[in-house]
Amino acid sequence: MCQKMVMQTIIFAAVLACAVARPEPPSSYGPPATSYGVPAPQYGPPQQPIVHKHVYVHVPPPDNEVPKPQKQIYVPPPQKHYKIVFIKAPTPPTPTAPVIPVQPQNEEKTLVYVLVKKPEDQPDIVIPTPAPTQPSKPEVYFIRYKTQKQDGYPAAAPPASQYGPPAAAPSSEYGAP
Repeated sequence: MCQKMVMQTIIFAAVLACAVARPEPPSSYGPPATSYGVPAPQYGPPQQPIVHKHVYVHVPPPDNEVPKPQKQIYVPPPQKHYKIVFIKAPTPPTPTAPVIPVQPQNEEKTLVYVLVKKPEDQPDIVIPTPAPTQPSKPEVYFIRYKTQKQDGYPAAAPPASQYGPPAAAPSSEYGAP
């Protein structure tokens, strides 16, 4: 806030100094000339009279006497005195924002009724069931195998090229694999 006041004061002083230091107008100013010459004759009346001025200058004959040089007179330079006045205007009160009440909002509602015809009762769906079949007896296969750690078993046969039961009939012996 202080810097703002200093800046305003400096600007005000600069404007005031410029206003006081402006040059004075020359005293040769006067009312504007009323005559600018004779208007062209094609414009018609009123016509102004023609003015003739004769100026004569008489100069005396040259003087053979040499004038003495004049003594230089010291003239101090002109001085200008400025008086600068600062006036601090009173601070305006801080503005307060007006309190605006909340505007009531219009309520709009749209009701849509869809009329749908109630469908007639459909007949029950009958799904035909297949006739029950007698469960078949499961086929069980026992496969003997051995690992490389076990001795006494024949070498393993190469895998069959077809899926399904083995070509040989199952053995009736059971034993450890």
